[in-house]
Amino acid sequence: MEKHNKLIIAVLILGLLILGKFYKDLRSENEELSSLVDDYEYSLDEANDNIEDANSTIEDAGAYAWESYEEMGEALENMSTVDTVYHP
Repeated sequence: MEKHNKLIIAVLILGLLILGKFYKDLRSENEELSSLVDDYEYSLDEANDNIEDANSTIEDAGAYAWESYEEMGEALENMSTVDTVYHP
């Protein structure tokens, strides 16, 4: 009976060690995924800001569409591209 109890205790300890390792790996993976989500949220915010800037510039240029060539030229000169943002 004593051998049986020692075997049960050994199996329980081994099981707890395995579960502890599994939990640690799972927690590490969760932190990595959380960091990746944060990076993508940041990239999405940056992209949305760039889209808003581009739309504003296009709207400003559209206001000069039927004005003089000089004003239309100024509107076109003020147009710019937006930066792409990618954070893997």
